[in-house]
Amino acid sequence: MGSTSSEFLREAMAQQRIAALNDRDLVLCDFDGTVSAEDTGLLVARELRLERFFEIEERWRRGEISSRECLRDQWRTVDPSRADFRELIANLEVNPGFEELVALTGVRGARLVILSDGLDYYIRMTLERLGLERLEYRANHAVLHEHHVELQFPCPADACDFCGNCKTLWLFELRPGFERLIYLGDGISDGCASRYCDVVFAKDLLAGICRERGQEFVPFETLEDVVPVLRDGSVLRAR
Repeated sequence: MGSTSSEFLREAMAQQRIAALNDRDLVLCDFDGTVSAEDTGLLVARELRLERFFEIEERWRRGEISSRECLRDQWRTVDPSRADFRELIANLEVNPGFEELVALTGVRGARLVILSDGLDYYIRMTLERLGLERLEYRANHAVLHEHHVELQFPCPADACDFCGNCKTLWLFELRPGFERLIYLGDGISDGCASRYCDVVFAKDLLAGICRERGQEFVPFETLEDVVPVLRDGSVLRAR
């Protein structure tokens, strides 16, 4: 084989062909940092100056506590009766392109589901504010008490020892009947579920996870980058 043919083969292998979105696609999308402009929990902790929240985060990153323990203990430090907390949640910034993604999946007949290891409380409020309250989501359930937030986890404790809300369990429950799985995410909690998907759009920590395990992904900054690829289809250089 000549050098020109070899170069062409290497080039072809380095490209990822992505077909345009259709009604046989299941699109799974993270919320915090993917739909929302930043992680909601960390935003709340920073703006309300909850130092204990960050201390618990560091314990989890060092592997001293589980994700469930981390989430449970962090949100117990949050007082939902505070006016500044309610103001933050009522006005969460959403990344550009989200509403366009929802509209595109609707037009093409694809199913879009938000999978989050965050709280249903702020996801629901955000969707309602945008007029998208019918959009499906799976998240941890928040019970707001007078001076703290209690979490209830939808997945059995023995089913997953990594996340509070196991996105992989939801993936396998939702996938029957679909030919292609598409994943959009940015964080550690997206790492497991995304390995089972045909197309992965990744940034930040999830992009690093994909690189480490040699999985192809499409890099993005906001959902504005994702929509044209899914709308028109593309041939992209795999990362």
